[in-house]
Amino acid sequence: MRTRPPRLLTEFLGTFLALSGAVTLLQATQHPWLLPSFGGSCVILFGMPRGIMAQPRSFFGGHALATLTGLVLRHLYLALGGPVEIWAALAVAAALTVMAATRTIHSPAGANPLVVFAEEADWHFLLAPLLPGLCILFVVAFAANNLPRPWGAGPWPRFLGGWRVRMASCPQRQGGKP
Repeated sequence: MRTRPPRLLTEFLGTFLALSGAVTLLQATQHPWLLPSFGGSCVILFGMPRGIMAQPRSFFGGHALATLTGLVLRHLYLALGGPVEIWAALAVAAALTVMAATRTIHSPAGANPLVVFAEEADWHFLLAPLLPGLCILFVVAFAANNLPRPWGAGPWPRFLGGWRVRMASCPQRQGGKP
């Protein structure tokens, strides 16, 4: 099924607003290299909001675990030495393994260990810029995807669909007795 023009416009504007907010944040924190993985996340959050990788568990969990894995491997590299390229490749492989084991695969997050190595990031990287950047993307995706159709894909995240059905069938919501 083809995507309707209003939904295409929402995807475009949502991605633009989310990344504009992320760019502003990343410029303030001096971490420009996180932007490519956020760009990939926007493709998933706005272009495929029904997919498992677009759900909060995968989005937040994948980015957090991949970044944490990258930080651990970077600190091992600093302690043990060796070719940085090997350690960076190990970090991405380990991040994939951790995401798969925890069912939090979010493909753009696979770039985060490379970002950790490229930016020589430290533990504070989790709190800034990662967490605020993820929050900006999530809030914009939540707003854009839950617009009334044909603009939004809603309900997003998927678990809200069940919540809305339960609320609609609740006797108090229908004017009936509990």
